[in-house]
Amino acid sequence: MSADAAIKLIKPADLPAPPQAAMEIMRACSDNSYTQKELSVIVNNDPVLTAELLRVVNSPLFGISREVGSISNAITILGYKALRNLVLCIAVRDALGKKGIPGFDTEAYWEDALRRAVAARVLAEQLKADADACFTAGLLQDFGLLILFYLYPDQATMWPEIRRQNPQQRLALEIKTFGTTHDAVIMLLAKSWQLPEDLSVMLGMHHSYQQSELPASIEKGCRILYCADWMACVFSGGEDNDVLGQSRVEVEQTLGLSSESIDECLEKLPALVETAASALGLRVKKQADFEAILRSANVKLAEDNMSYQELAWELKKALADRDRYAENATRELIAAQEIQRSLLPVKSPDSIAIYGINRPAQMLSGDYYDFFEVESGPVFFTLADVAGKGITAALLMAKSCSLFHWLGKEGHSLSNLLYILNNEICETSTRGMFVTMIAGCYYPESDRVELINAGHLPVLIIKPDGDIVEVPAQGPPLGIMQNVEFKPVRFKLGKNLVYAFTDGITECKVGEQGEMLEIEGTKKILSQYANLEPQQRLQSIVEQLTSNTTEVQDDITMLVLDNSYGR
Repeated sequence: MSADAAIKLIKPADLPAPPQAAMEIMRACSDNSYTQKELSVIVNNDPVLTAELLRVVNSPLFGISREVGSISNAITILGYKALRNLVLCIAVRDALGKKGIPGFDTEAYWEDALRRAVAARVLAEQLKADADACFTAGLLQDFGLLILFYLYPDQATMWPEIRRQNPQQRLALEIKTFGTTHDAVIMLLAKSWQLPEDLSVMLGMHHSYQQSELPASIEKGCRILYCADWMACVFSGGEDNDVLGQSRVEVEQTLGLSSESIDECLEKLPALVETAASALGLRVKKQADFEAILRSANVKLAEDNMSYQELAWELKKALADRDRYAENATRELIAAQEIQRSLLPVKSPDSIAIYGINRPAQMLSGDYYDFFEVESGPVFFTLADVAGKGITAALLMAKSCSLFHWLGKEGHSLSNLLYILNNEICETSTRGMFVTMIAGCYYPESDRVELINAGHLPVLIIKPDGDIVEVPAQGPPLGIMQNVEFKPVRFKLGKNLVYAFTDGITECKVGEQGEMLEIEGTKKILSQYANLEPQQRLQSIVEQLTSNTTEVQDDITMLVLDNSYGR
């Protein structure tokens, strides 16, 4: 059955109706001919509704400093439109009566509805739209779905599955289950309840506003409702969906908000849901903290059967655009750049030929490399890539580099060093930040190398006969989960060449088609320059990769261990 045919089967008489008193109040609020006194009389005719309205108005949801003791005062403070919206919210809450729907978790539905409502209000405040109207629309926007379960109670078992989907998936599942969607049903209800036209259009077109030319204010409201739906889904979506990442992308593209602003809005939702639930007399469970959701999303990615390279990519994608430069901080950035350069080692130790190169994509780099010799003889070395770019990544880079240097000189083993460093980053890093790292230690007396790959691209070991061995990640990036035991790979250095590099190398675009270099291309270019002295070799590789582009897209960093050249 088509969606049009399915919606035609629903008759106005099938739909729940609000109390007659509520309908009369909403009509009066929309009619400018009614005086405040006349409107007060209409409201006071229903003592139960009057008491409920005053209770809600005096709740923290409205934040009125003094108690509102009468409907007349409430109308003076709120205005006709806000009163109409409040009555509508109460009417929707009570529309299905106390019996509910057998087998349907009504409390979970209202929790989601409140989350959409407060998300719409928060977004409206950000965008200077009508916050009260958006709250009301957010509360009603999925009411059509509740009506569908009311009309087809035998489908109640589908609710958990529909609830856990993101908004796009949910629409498809609604059509499969009911033959129509919630926005089509709410349009019928809006007509039956004689809702204002602007509210009706917002409710009916928050998924399809791009298909029609709408007045600017209504289109803005539709965009807000669409994004509120995605933000609410962050707290109720299934664990196997990357709802947080998708939500950030949808809100950024639809409303132009930055990732940081989106996260700030998401952080506000749990407390606001509890406040709104208390005001409207709805029961909700204790709300999950956004920080916990963010941490859970990161841990879930680490626990899935994804490769650690894919994990790093997904988290980087989620943190895209978090770090931005301030236009008025040029002088400070230059000073920071000089300090950052001073952290890089200058001279290779006497016991081993080890060299590195770093080419930042911006003024500050989120990549770094380091090597140093300790008094007891070993040479520690590392190459790492901090998620993101800019000041935040540079600060975490400086901290990671300093801690690695200090812990190495304190005599810690390589495994213990990374164990401590990982826990420190987990405890103190800005939310969601992480570090992929190659860490190693060279023992000159035995010519032995210990190597740990923490969520990074593979290390390449090129043997004298030209064979290449990859050392893949043995654990997650640093900062994802605490108390990770990292076990090193051990081998003799001999005449082998050891290369570590960041994804700025593998993601360089080469050739006429502009294809990424990737791992196989990296192997070829390393072989191409194998006859050069190590330091010149790194310079030549980076020059070739950046010669055909005017802007480096990502930090480029490479480290080489080579005892075969001139030794």
